[in-house]
Amino acid sequence: MRASLTCALALLLAGGCGKVEDVDATVAAPAATDAAPAAAAAERPAKLALTCAAPFTPDATAGTLAAAFGAENVIPETIDGPEGERLNVTAIFPTDPTRRVEVSFRNEEERTGLATATVKEETSVWTGPGGLKMGDGLEAVEAANGGVFQVAGFGWDYGGYVSDWKAGMLNEPVTGCRASVRFKRAPDNQDNSLVGEQGRASDLPALRAAKPTVTEFGIRW
Repeated sequence: MRASLTCALALLLAGGCGKVEDVDATVAAPAATDAAPAAAAAERPAKLALTCAAPFTPDATAGTLAAAFGAENVIPETIDGPEGERLNVTAIFPTDPTRRVEVSFRNEEERTGLATATVKEETSVWTGPGGLKMGDGLEAVEAANGGVFQVAGFGWDYGGYVSDWKAGMLNEPVTGCRASVRFKRAPDNQDNSLVGEQGRASDLPALRAAKPTVTEFGIRW
């Protein structure tokens, strides 16, 4: 049973503060040449918003991300993943915790076909689907979703992730694209009833008492 639950969550999950800055004010835009046509500049987001729109579309590549954010800001990395796994990602603004995004591709060797884009840094100025941001509580995410959702229990490698949006607005903001959100509970909360793989409704009093806040958000195609 544990294996099947873990697999299901892995499939679902694997495959804020501060002023949001204009990309043009923080990124040196590449010149419009034959190699980087002016059309690419039109896809640069006006704000640092991670949504299911350009440049984070399923046909995005390392090249299109470089056109949007600058080649020097789009770098391949290998990072630690759940259950001791090592993951190949492409980091956008890799050394800037306020702007860092981790992207995975369906073809990691060629870095084509964007699969996921994730923000994990506590100081990030990015917003996510529905305007979510780091540090948001359950109520803010419920408002963005338009209703209650389920959160996996804490204390394991996939703990705190939203496991079911209950057909809310974050379930599939755009066809084929789903929002991904992870919570951490208050450090002083030791309620063992919230530990384990089972999903808990976001309006559960015990979960509310744990005062969970968003610690990760992103999209997956």
